[in-house]
Amino acid sequence: MTVETGGHGMGELAKAVAELEDQVEDVRMLRQIVERLDAEIAARMDEIETIGGAVLDLHGDLDNQIAEYDYQAVEQSVASLRGMVDVEEVLPAIDTVLLLTALRDDESVPDLTLPLSAFENGEGGEHPRLTQEDLDRDFKADLARADKRWEEFWGDRAWTDSDERDSHRAEHRAEAEREAIKDRARRAAAHVEELVDHIGDTLWPDLMEAVGAGDRKRAIRALAEACAAARETEPAYKLYEVNLSVQYESSPESLGAMGEYLSGFETWLMSPKDE
Repeated sequence: MTVETGGHGMGELAKAVAELEDQVEDVRMLRQIVERLDAEIAARMDEIETIGGAVLDLHGDLDNQIAEYDYQAVEQSVASLRGMVDVEEVLPAIDTVLLLTALRDDESVPDLTLPLSAFENGEGGEHPRLTQEDLDRDFKADLARADKRWEEFWGDRAWTDSDERDSHRAEHRAEAEREAIKDRARRAAAHVEELVDHIGDTLWPDLMEAVGAGDRKRAIRALAEACAAARETEPAYKLYEVNLSVQYESSPESLGAMGEYLSGFETWLMSPKDE
């Protein structure tokens, strides 16, 4: 009886050990699954964060391109921005993070339907806005202030020759107009940069925070606003291009090396060509 009891006891022990081993194996497999989920979540978050970093890097490039009046490079930069902030690329990464996080944490699966209305080409979003009318209004105000300054400094002077007075005023006005034209182009350029800043400094951090918190509604709103701001860079570039062209016509030398290049190219185009 003792041997049988001992044998029975050893059998129970072996069974218990086997069950523990099964449990350990189950835990190990579960841990591997969780680790894979964590790795995939982290990879998708990195994808989203990398886009935000690329937008900030782009702002640095724009600074240099605008300073050098390299309008073609500016156009390429804003086109690349629109390629980065692409709902078809970003939204799947967002939803992957939210879905895998819910599965990992044993929470309810989020509703992943796409609210198309949020991404329609409407007027939504609080991104910076600027129109030619805004620029022209400020341009006229700049000229009015220049006229007032001339009157304050020169208006009361005892001019011996009215022609000299008119000539002096005309020169002052022409210089003020050239400066106002340059300032108008600078404001148009700054607007392009403000849109990029708005995406990189405001909207993308908000998007990242929302995804990390599992708030899809807020993440979708931030992404939709980023897409709207990115779309706005196209008319913003056109505004910059138009006003930079006016600056070139007013004073080619104000565009530095780019102005010299354009002037030389223009001269070459207008020169008679040998048959």
